[in-house]
Amino acid sequence: MLKAFKEEDSRGRKQREKPIGSRPFFMDFLTITKSKAYRRLNDKTQAFSLPEHPHIRTRASHTGEVLANASYISESLGLNTDLCMAIAAGHDIGHVPYGHLGEKVLTSIGKKLDKKPFHHAIYSVVLAQEVEKRGRGLNLCFETLEGILHHPVGSGKLNIDYSKPAEYHVVMFADKISYTFADYSDANRTGYFPKEKYAALVEKLNRTFGKETQERREACINALIKESRAKGRISFSEGPEFELFAELRDTMFKEVYPIVDGELHETTLKKLYKFIDTSPEFTEKYNGFDPITFISLLTDKEVTYFGHLLFKSKSIHLKDIQHFGAFELMPELKNKKIEYWNPGLDW
Repeated sequence: MLKAFKEEDSRGRKQREKPIGSRPFFMDFLTITKSKAYRRLNDKTQAFSLPEHPHIRTRASHTGEVLANASYISESLGLNTDLCMAIAAGHDIGHVPYGHLGEKVLTSIGKKLDKKPFHHAIYSVVLAQEVEKRGRGLNLCFETLEGILHHPVGSGKLNIDYSKPAEYHVVMFADKISYTFADYSDANRTGYFPKEKYAALVEKLNRTFGKETQERREACINALIKESRAKGRISFSEGPEFELFAELRDTMFKEVYPIVDGELHETTLKKLYKFIDTSPEFTEKYNGFDPITFISLLTDKEVTYFGHLLFKSKSIHLKDIQHFGAFELMPELKNKKIEYWNPGLDW
């Protein structure tokens, strides 16, 4: 039987001086949407970086779609919509410039320094606890943070830990359904989806779900709601809607995401890391603050601006990028040792 998570069962907030209140998760939602990390999502990659087409998703517009879909699922199933909204709002705040590509680059840099992999879900929790509010953190409820941590499942099977609140799974499915159809739509806009090779799949999608992105998502969401009611737990694992969704998702991971050209992005990130890492001024002024963590606080536009400086063959100095938003945070962060791989939920 599906049960909504109750506010009185929350483990509360790390800093107890803030009262739990009657709607703590709604307060978390409002807190996240007012954060700097949330605002930076406007200039971060969803699937295609720095889109000139206004209808191609950014990480911010993707987050809005997940919010809408998670809220609809939760309301339909009688779950805690406030908790779903809070998790959905924060689920991607830890994404770095250029999305998953940027994450891979920072992981490869960190690996040479014997650091653990960079993962946006973990880092979303780190940002919320260690970086926001000039290092004081947002002081979110434990369940909001844990839900953010557990939202990703990668490209494989959508496994579920049913010991966790149902609201976590709602956001996970809302995320996967949202980005699968949105990224497919944007891949068609940018010419990355091989329509001729997958003509049968395209025809099946149009025939079964309709030609509009929202129609396709609604078909899967309604199937999820129906299956979840029947099973008494959040589930989307069978039936024609799931099978077609899974086929499209697999195709996107096989044919689209790996071929999006990011060579220039990768080169720019690596050169930016080298510039920050070897800058005596940065090291001295910011007390040896980790360059990887610094770069994680930048947007696509800021890193691309650095790339433009490189193309101009200019001798770059720290003052040339001092307008980057991350520098605003540095006075309060420079003495903190932030472990981007440690969610810090053992409280």
